[in-house]
Amino acid sequence: MAPTPLPLEQMPGASAGYLPAGQEGGPRINTMSMSVLIDFIIQRTYHELMVLAELLPRKTDMERKVEIYAYAARTRHLFTRLNALVKWGNSVSKVDKSSQIMSFLDKQNMLFVETADMLARMSRETLVRARLPNFHIPAAVEVLTTGTYNRLPTCIRERIVPPDAITPAEKKQTLLRLNQVIQHRLVTGKLLPQMREFRIRNGRVTFEVKHEFSVALTVMGDSPNVPWRLLDIDILVEDKETGDGKSLVHALQVNYIHQLIQARLVENTNALSEVYNCLHYFCQSLQLEVLYTQTLRLNYERLDDNNITVEEYVPGVKLTVSYWRDLKSELGYRFQMKVFSLRLPINYLLISFELF
Repeated sequence: MAPTPLPLEQMPGASAGYLPAGQEGGPRINTMSMSVLIDFIIQRTYHELMVLAELLPRKTDMERKVEIYAYAARTRHLFTRLNALVKWGNSVSKVDKSSQIMSFLDKQNMLFVETADMLARMSRETLVRARLPNFHIPAAVEVLTTGTYNRLPTCIRERIVPPDAITPAEKKQTLLRLNQVIQHRLVTGKLLPQMREFRIRNGRVTFEVKHEFSVALTVMGDSPNVPWRLLDIDILVEDKETGDGKSLVHALQVNYIHQLIQARLVENTNALSEVYNCLHYFCQSLQLEVLYTQTLRLNYERLDDNNITVEEYVPGVKLTVSYWRDLKSELGYRFQMKVFSLRLPINYLLISFELF
């Protein structure tokens, strides 16, 4: 069976809606490659020839001659058109270039027409109610004559130009006044006996509890309702061997404690007691941790389990150590250290010894 030729739109090499370069604004045309067109013509000629070979034996001599002549004339006309198309393809570059120029000119003409239409529409609709504002004559005269403009609103200057720095005398007077405000607040407020050692200097008060912590605070105004502002925390608990010569508390931990205490300073009425309770409990827990670490290191490096043993350790609560234990009589000493409250707002570190 001879192959059936496909229509032009269904050929694999045909592309619908193709536009040559520079003809984006022109009409859509159907194109196909020359090789596909030649293949299509050959298939069509072969198909018609096979159909003619099947139908001719059934016809008379005169009808066969007519069919053969019609097939030859039709095929000759088709290949003549193909020959003309091939000859025209040799000069298609010039035609394509001319087509691009014409397309570019048509596009420019379209843009000019659209611009003219848009301007006409603006003049009839948009610009009918457009008016120029009144010129600010006084400002122009002042700028041209004096070279400056003194009528500018002060809010613009405050947002753009930074304020002038205070003088050393004003700074000294402010710090002295701040020292008086801090001293008055400490005298009129509740202060724990453990925080009686403090010094007021440069607008800040520094409390120091020996072997525990040092904290610096200030206030941001002279009103009694202004909360304390925490400036600096320094943990005085240290052990060179445990920390390898470094601080026992990481900077991130100190920053977290700083934020926690500052939040409680805003919410709590008795702020200084809250500062002491938080830092005192933290330092006691840290001291208990240091003692536990020292005990383990002493057990591993110098002594054995018969001389010293950690019986129980609860972080931040209790440490129980037994030492000098006799294996025969099972007698020895027990050393216990724990954070003890006695239902008071202040925690105490209770140390006890016993013989067992």
